[in-house]
Amino acid sequence: MRIVSLAFVFSIISAQWSSESAYLLEKNRKEIGLFSPFKIGMNKGGEIGVNKFLLMPSIYLKQEMPKYKSWKMARKFRLEYPTPGLKWIQSPLGKEMGDPNMFSLISTQFSIPHMISFYGKLIGTTGNLKSGQLSLSGGIGIALNGKKLSNDATVDLPVIYPRLSVYHNDFVIKSGGEYARYLSNQLYYLINYEMYLMPGTGGRYAFEQQSVLVWQKSKRLNLSFGYKLIVGEYPFGGQAHLLPTLNIKFAW
Repeated sequence: MRIVSLAFVFSIISAQWSSESAYLLEKNRKEIGLFSPFKIGMNKGGEIGVNKFLLMPSIYLKQEMPKYKSWKMARKFRLEYPTPGLKWIQSPLGKEMGDPNMFSLISTQFSIPHMISFYGKLIGTTGNLKSGQLSLSGGIGIALNGKKLSNDATVDLPVIYPRLSVYHNDFVIKSGGEYARYLSNQLYYLINYEMYLMPGTGGRYAFEQQSVLVWQKSKRLNLSFGYKLIVGEYPFGGQAHLLPTLNIKFAW
């Protein structure tokens, strides 16, 4: 049960923070992935995405901005409500079995308050996939009502810890970069990094680097697999992890 909880939380949290370019979906195009949100292209250069996992509800809006020289620009805003998901990983099953902390990722001795977070970032992209496409991004996240959450109620695990740190510190600073290029008509590679700065928390930083190979079978289906390297600081000290990644995306 603990492994199931960990896999579930890992997938729903990491999917909402994936790297990306400044390009938006075409009008009325829809996409959904095994580990990525449902998103749809809107009118007038807009894109909306919704987390399909109801225990960690979030919604984002992505908008085009005027170009800066050769850089295509976009801005993105996201709102998240984590309380149901954090309560779920306190393991109701353990309570029923007489051991409240059995299978839990957060001890049941801690109360999970109602919290929300808001994120905003700028994204710039230059080049194209045939000759090489580079994207850079930077932004900040803030949280409301996180002061009522105990500093000891953390999930000290790779990927999860930096993405939930905003609720313990009230804000987080994030930057990222991505490079992608076609190897053939249906195959391209993508290399990205993400850096989290979390001043004031037990773990002050996290660096993640990911490399994936993407098979674009058609405009309706693609499959990606690769690895993610995580180096970060946690309340108990620094650690490094290497994890496999996999995703399947459908579009129509």
